[in-house]
Amino acid sequence: MSEGVIPGRYAMALYKYVSDKGLSSKLYEIAKEVERAYAATPELRKTLINPVVSASDKLSIMNTLVGDKTDKCYQNFVQFVIENKREEYMREIFLKYSQLYRKKNNISLVEVTTAVELDKKTLDKISSLISKRTTGEVETEYKIDPSIIGGFIIKIDSQQLDSSIDRELKNMRLKLVNSSKV
Repeated sequence: MSEGVIPGRYAMALYKYVSDKGLSSKLYEIAKEVERAYAATPELRKTLINPVVSASDKLSIMNTLVGDKTDKCYQNFVQFVIENKREEYMREIFLKYSQLYRKKNNISLVEVTTAVELDKKTLDKISSLISKRTTGEVETEYKIDPSIIGGFIIKIDSQQLDSSIDRELKNMRLKLVNSSKV
């Protein structure tokens, strides 16, 4: 079975399971916590797929990731995934769940990347402009990446607007290389 199919099926099952109980938004918050933990701890996946680590320890690790946000539905689902030996897909399952939740609830995920930290007034203005251009709710994440030198990159779901200095320099370099070939 394809690696994309397994997480998708488990995510859909989780969504149906928690929706029936009216807990889909709570699990969405938990899914975001799981993703933050995976992003902050690259060794987490290796630990979860390690056959030496017991199932109860794996469940304990997954509960620790979300801290006080844990929920019985989450615990039951994680235990189900572990019992079915699918812990290698844990991150992807929760990522797919988040995507599914946003799609079902008309939420656009917006990621704004700048080279330097912006003040609150500027961030609020950017959020306001993005909200006017999208339908439904907007969930915005701000990132700082000095490698873009200046400007900004805005990703809205699967679309990207790259107005960074780094992108402009690459475009100029390509134009120069292509013009010298003529």
